[in-house]
Amino acid sequence: MSVEAAVFVRDRTTRLSYGGLAIYAYVLYALGPLLPLLRSDLDLSYALMSAHSAVFAGGAIVANGFVERLTGAYGYRGVLWASLCALAGGSVLLAVGQNVTLTLTAAAVMGVSGALVQTTVLTVLARHHGFERKRAIVEANAAASAAALAAPLLIGAFQTAGAGWRPSMLLPLAATAGLYAVMRRESLRPRTAVPDETVATGRLSRSYWLRAALCGTVVGAEFCLVFYASPQLTDAVGLSTGQATTALSLFFAGTLLGRLAGSRLAASEAPTERLALAALAVTAVGFTALWAGGSVPVALAALLVAGLGIANLFPLALSLAVEAAGDRTDQATTRVQLLVSVAIMLAPLMLGALSDRFGVSRSFAVEGVLLAAATVLLLLGRAGPPQTPYTS
Repeated sequence: MSVEAAVFVRDRTTRLSYGGLAIYAYVLYALGPLLPLLRSDLDLSYALMSAHSAVFAGGAIVANGFVERLTGAYGYRGVLWASLCALAGGSVLLAVGQNVTLTLTAAAVMGVSGALVQTTVLTVLARHHGFERKRAIVEANAAASAAALAAPLLIGAFQTAGAGWRPSMLLPLAATAGLYAVMRRESLRPRTAVPDETVATGRLSRSYWLRAALCGTVVGAEFCLVFYASPQLTDAVGLSTGQATTALSLFFAGTLLGRLAGSRLAASEAPTERLALAALAVTAVGFTALWAGGSVPVALAALLVAGLGIANLFPLALSLAVEAAGDRTDQATTRVQLLVSVAIMLAPLMLGALSDRFGVSRSFAVEGVLLAAATVLLLLGRAGPPQTPYTS
């Protein structure tokens, strides 16, 4: 490793990556607070409401079948800008859609384009920053958390003003236009990229697959909270749908605070596995208090704590997976994104089906099962053989 590769610099490539991921995060995390409102507007069941997140994730799974070919043909820059434009278009379609066919179509478009944005950004950051990738990925997710926090606040503000939630989904179009105006000349070429033949060869290790499964599991746990914390607040402590939607901002505030703190921890020498175990423990405390119901103040505090804990689980797990993959960064991030998409599709859909049958509070136990599984995967992944990371 060269001395230069060890120095962390937030250059234009880094800032463009952060901005692109933030736009995707706004769209992704807006779904949590707006889907209960959409359910009310269109008189949907919980299962059909959750179908939107499943279709979104299904689109992401499809995207992962051709993302490497797209980046090979058009480069990271071409794929990122085209995907951001499609993501903005899907958001507009959701905003204007007045029936479930249109809203599900919008979810599919956003799922495909959003996965392309996320995979491209994470691959670029991992290659561009080399041994400092953990810090870059955590910081990118901190930027995403800021956008995620804005989503329920803006949706709540539009609701309070009487405009409804739909105008909030026009904002990604404005954000994409603004980002393009400032960053359109950026080439988005990672400085530590490795030769294609190195990336394309070799088998991924058992340790990698355990850590990739960890990525999918913690994201499944995160999106159970994103999509069902609001219904849980309504079911367990009696908040209205609008109040529960606004209260979800506490969860996103927790993730933002957690990732800001995580960016400092990522710059330290603290072992990544230890940080991930601590994050799992904090998440479990927040989830348990939220699941137990009780008073409104306790439930709201539980949301904040759960956000603090879950904030860094995915970036830390992804850093571990990329480390275990050695030189195969593109393969590693693409396969992680595939597992993540499956988790986003299945976890909330399963919760929705169970909630229709058993009620939200009883079904919320799925979250605890996922956190326990994540702990087991993290511990098993530590036993894998060390991998040699790429050098510049």
